Amino acid sequence: MISVNLGDRSYAIAITDSYRRLPAWLAPLRLPMEGWVVSHHRLLQRYGPALLGPLRRAGWLLEPLSVPESESSKSLAMAERIIHQLSRRAAMRIPVLFAFGGGVVGDLTGFVAAVFRRGIPYVQVPTTLLAQVDSAVGGKVGVDLSHGKNLVGAFHQPRFVCNNVTLLRTLPLRQRRSGLSEVIKYGVIADRTLFAFLEEHLAACLRFELRAVRVMVERSCTIKARVVSRDERETGSLRAHLNFGHTLGHALEAATGYQRWTHGEAIAIGMCAAARLGVEIGLFPEADCQRLARLIEAAGLPTRATGVSRSAVLRALRYDKKFIHGRPRWVVPTRIGRVVVTEEVPARAVHRVLARFVT
Repeated sequence: MISVNLGDRSYAIAITDSYRRLPAWLAPLRLPMEGWVVSHHRLLQRYGPALLGPLRRAGWLLEPLSVPESESSKSLAMAERIIHQLSRRAAMRIPVLFAFGGGVVGDLTGFVAAVFRRGIPYVQVPTTLLAQVDSAVGGKVGVDLSHGKNLVGAFHQPRFVCNNVTLLRTLPLRQRRSGLSEVIKYGVIADRTLFAFLEEHLAACLRFELRAVRVMVERSCTIKARVVSRDERETGSLRAHLNFGHTLGHALEAATGYQRWTHGEAIAIGMCAAARLGVEIGLFPEADCQRLARLIEAAGLPTRATGVSRSAVLRALRYDKKFIHGRPRWVVPTRIGRVVVTEEVPARAVHRVLARFVT
């Protein structure tokens, strides 16, 4: 178990190969025994019984609640639809929600849990690498607007996170690569040993061999748990380190209507650009910048954004939540394993980098 230490909001992250022990892990939390499992129809059909079986045998009364398998589900309209269902069917009791899916399901379910009745408990059961290593941990929940990502949201910590790594082997290659992007991020911001492991064992990581998967999930979750425990609401600069690659990455997603790239692909481009920006302002060695670009390219992830409007990207950048005092805060590396957050980035350097990475 990996602990996220937040006082009375503390919770554990389990890394496991099945859901058999989930009821026992949840028992001490004294959660409501009735609620809903928010997921996608296909995922519920294929893996719903593996999750719901042990819980129902332990006395849980849970119903599936399916949402479309698309980034568009992460919206105020979808959140409102779910809230209406909960308000009608849980009028006299407090339910619990299970987020069973990838990052979209986790963010949407967590947001609903945060705002329904001013907060109800929820459990994260992520099924993608990206969600297991990143979005399911930390309590940042929210939905997108058409012109910006995660502009409506809250901090609402889950009560438990259950990472079943065996499900990851069923992911298509594109989703594996997308999740790997976030693992690379953790290597750059905090763990040069993890970064070197990815370089040396990339083929095993892409094949999702069990040892490689456990290294990726355990080390990434350990880093994020440590960061969140020390800076839960990003009041300091530490949690902002987790946004490496996300300033441009989120802008690329918004500028293309969340249709062109997966989240991990957009972040991969954003990491390459942020690394180059570090070189431009004299903080990041050229050799390390090339090393990062080689790993991202070898993982089959994009390193540049082609065929997208640079003006649309610039417009989207202005809606980024990391803007303060009218200027963006950039997360740039100083070496593999360390990053800094800075506003002191000349506009001309940003435009040079955008010209190179957004064509």
